[in-house]
Amino acid sequence: MVLRGSSGVDKKQAAQFLSVSTRTIENYAKEGRLSVVYLPIKNGRQADYKEEELQRLKEELESPVHRSIIATNSPERTTSELFESLTTLPQERVMELLEALANSQRLVMLWNKLVWNLEEAAIATGYSRFHLRQAIAAGDLRAQKVGRGWKVQPQDLREYTNWLFKDEDTAQNRNRMAGLQN
Repeated sequence: MVLRGSSGVDKKQAAQFLSVSTRTIENYAKEGRLSVVYLPIKNGRQADYKEEELQRLKEELESPVHRSIIATNSPERTTSELFESLTTLPQERVMELLEALANSQRLVMLWNKLVWNLEEAAIATGYSRFHLRQAIAAGDLRAQKVGRGWKVQPQDLREYTNWLFKDEDTAQNRNRMAGLQN
């Protein structure tokens, strides 16, 4: 790095040294990561940075940063170990795990809703939309017609499911009538 004088480095040289823009250098100074002294020049003033601080900041920026993506419950396995174990799995299994994670996120979001449409009710219960429509038509599942679709409250869906599996004999008969095979 070329020093202008005994005091330090100008903003452009500092930016080149750190391989960042001059705006980023200004932001580092605002954040307090670099100290700046403004020297008077012919048409105003010029920012002056200390070479030692620039060197320290460069080392800080180049050092690797480890940020945990997953909060593990057990201290035995680190995040990197978990990701390494994923690389040994077949790609199909990794995709299954990712899909299961996405589905669980959808279920969490579903349980926070007060009313579900039939597609959401089907995701939550595993029943098809057709099955749910048949249950609504038969009067077994309470629902309300809103526009062109049906809206179901989660507690009504829970009651319907409990009614389906109340006792084993009637559950088998109801399932046969509803088209579910054991």
